[in-house]
Amino acid sequence: MNITDLKDSFAKMKVLNLKKPETQVLGLFLSFVLLYFFVNVSNFLGEYYFVTDLAANDFQIMEILNGRIAYGPYSRFQFNHPGPVYFYFLAFAEKLFFFFDSAYARYVFFTYLLNSFCIGFVFYQLTKIFKSPWAAVFLWISSFFVWKSLGFGFLFETWTPFVMICPFLVFIFSVANLSERKWWYLPVFLFTGSFLFQINIMGAVPFGTGFLFIIYSVFKERKTNHWKVKDLKFPLLVSGLLLFVVWLPVLIDFFQNFPGNISSVLKYLLKGGGNKKPVEVFSFLKTMLDSIFPLPYAGFFYGLIILLPFWKPDGFNSFALRLRNFSFVYTVVILLTLFRMKGPIVPHLYWHFDSVIAVQIFLVLMVFFQKQISAEWKPKQFVWFVLLIGFSVFLYGKEPAKDRNLSVKEWTNAIHHIDDQFVLHWDSNPKDFPQGNLVLGVASALNREGKKVCFTEPWLFLVPRTYHCSPENLKSYTFIQFETQELSTPVLAREGNRILYLNSSVKIQKN
Repeated sequence: MNITDLKDSFAKMKVLNLKKPETQVLGLFLSFVLLYFFVNVSNFLGEYYFVTDLAANDFQIMEILNGRIAYGPYSRFQFNHPGPVYFYFLAFAEKLFFFFDSAYARYVFFTYLLNSFCIGFVFYQLTKIFKSPWAAVFLWISSFFVWKSLGFGFLFETWTPFVMICPFLVFIFSVANLSERKWWYLPVFLFTGSFLFQINIMGAVPFGTGFLFIIYSVFKERKTNHWKVKDLKFPLLVSGLLLFVVWLPVLIDFFQNFPGNISSVLKYLLKGGGNKKPVEVFSFLKTMLDSIFPLPYAGFFYGLIILLPFWKPDGFNSFALRLRNFSFVYTVVILLTLFRMKGPIVPHLYWHFDSVIAVQIFLVLMVFFQKQISAEWKPKQFVWFVLLIGFSVFLYGKEPAKDRNLSVKEWTNAIHHIDDQFVLHWDSNPKDFPQGNLVLGVASALNREGKKVCFTEPWLFLVPRTYHCSPENLKSYTFIQFETQELSTPVLAREGNRILYLNSSVKIQKN
């Protein structure tokens, strides 16, 4: 078969047909994904060491790799977040992407693939619904306009509040489709909803809101739209199996350690976090909006974005109307939720809420460019768009290099030969509290070397129960006390039972 015959075969099968809107959008998106990864590939190479929350999360992943049940990220509310699904994915990624030097690079690569798949899935489905590539382009523009306040590097971030953003975009579209009784979106809705709920406790808010919105929409139109029960049977079967698999570790923990971690989570959600003053809520809202709309009256501008699709919905199909209704309802719900939340968890609400704002701006673009939505692209236009994307990515797509935290390696090398069992501790006071970032990193590195590490109060909330020191541990393990020193020591130095390096001092007490 020669090249001409192969080309004719592809044309007959409508494969890589550049006149097809879905092909055009996928081509544009894949161009962006591949180029964006290419210009940032150097950030994936070489050594990395975990610190802060990523180090705490690494203990959950090590639990999975060691064949034990893991939970979600740690929580300052004395229980883990609801579930482990993301960490099972990362544990799988660690084995699958072994060709990267560091575990961190493997996790980042998987997270980038996950985010890319979520965005590409939404763009593809949106193009099919509107039968135009312009719909996906409008959402692309609005999403990146909003996400710029986060920094586009969030696509590589493995910190869970950032990981919620792109799956939440899929969740929004699954809600809109399910409210139109497109039952094959039920597994998508339940998986993304479970993913959000498990990855961060605030995922309960979208999960519950989306569920109620779907029930209300289906019930409201039950008389005007008839549907057969048999159409729902197979999606329900797949959904049930999916839910069982995703929540199985949580159920095992519930029965093995009754009442289990999930009971504490549910009690917290039912109890609520207290009441905030309106001035606190709107002050935070203003801060968030100012980062997206650098205008003197950002809140007023955002109000126009929300209300404009209600004032002028001409040309909206039923799907766009449902997107409008759900995004409005969720905006109200998230504001009401803010009044019940307190403390450091509040910002995490708004990072996934940025996807709602992106959808609302998309609807505004649809209002102003209704006539353009039906315009078809010619293959030459597609090529020019690809070139434009390539130029933009090469010009602006390089993300700043992240700190590789090589000091963790120095500290680990300095103490790992002392013993195979360590108690790691730092004081709970303003002076030494920042040392927790370093301690978690060192503990994570030692744990990966096969050393036994454990923590004492008040830091038990950071790690699974396996790493809580027992009375026997305290008697037999080597005690490592991290302290902050006033002067920085540029070269690692030993003074008796102390090791000094940078602005940290380690006191060693060997039992």
